[in-house]
Amino acid sequence: MSLHVKSPGHAPGVYPIVRRGERLKYLSFTIIQLGGELTSYMVESGADELSLDFYSGPVRVEVEDASGRWSAEIPTRSSIREPGPMVYIPAGSQVTLTRLNGDARITVAAAEGKPGGSPALIRADDAALNHVGKDNWTRTVYTHIANNIDAARLIAGETVNQPGGWSSCPPHKHDRFAPPSEVPMEEIYYFQVEPRQGFGFMRVYTAPGDPDGFDHAYAVEDGDTVLIPRGYHPVVACPGYALNYTWVLAGEGRTYGAWSDDPQHAWIKQT
Repeated sequence: MSLHVKSPGHAPGVYPIVRRGERLKYLSFTIIQLGGELTSYMVESGADELSLDFYSGPVRVEVEDASGRWSAEIPTRSSIREPGPMVYIPAGSQVTLTRLNGDARITVAAAEGKPGGSPALIRADDAALNHVGKDNWTRTVYTHIANNIDAARLIAGETVNQPGGWSSCPPHKHDRFAPPSEVPMEEIYYFQVEPRQGFGFMRVYTAPGDPDGFDHAYAVEDGDTVLIPRGYHPVVACPGYALNYTWVLAGEGRTYGAWSDDPQHAWIKQT
């Protein structure tokens, strides 16, 4: 089973990438491209909570739920080398996305929610910023949705790779229940590349001895998605090209940082 979903391109439309219960147990993911006659789109969250990320714009987000109405305007994003804002939507909401000037791309991640909760706009400046790694495996991690949001399952943010640099290194995984060091959580990576013709590579592989093991390597381009049901998952960017990926987690637990490094490669932290 391939975990790599190629970009749907930039034609207006709604593109379901994965539905919960198919290749992933906890997460769904959809790309929405507003443009042409598709000037707006409505999403019913139902029993799910949602995280929205934005890659162009501007976009108006309008939410109606049992507690009333809420809205926000998302400005145009000039570069994926800097983080954008994200929006958290609780279960039981009706969301309308409207493009305001030009085309707009939005991604919608979903996981099972819980009653209550309020919509929230997490601006780039509000995201937790963490500079991780060293040498050619430094990257900047922006965490938008974690303990700051009273979510049921979702954790979400963006990582920006320097050109030619590695991230998710040492390779780490979060697929077994061994709290507090590791909690089972699926993940999705959605890639943006600047300039767009660039690419990177990603490997998704399980630990030795896994009875249902796998080892996949993918060339990832702008707009591609990689599903991570389990296993280690390092990434590298082509020299000259910045690589940004939206990451979304959901699973049996909800603890950011509850993962374990591949013991074969954990030594690089000590050099």
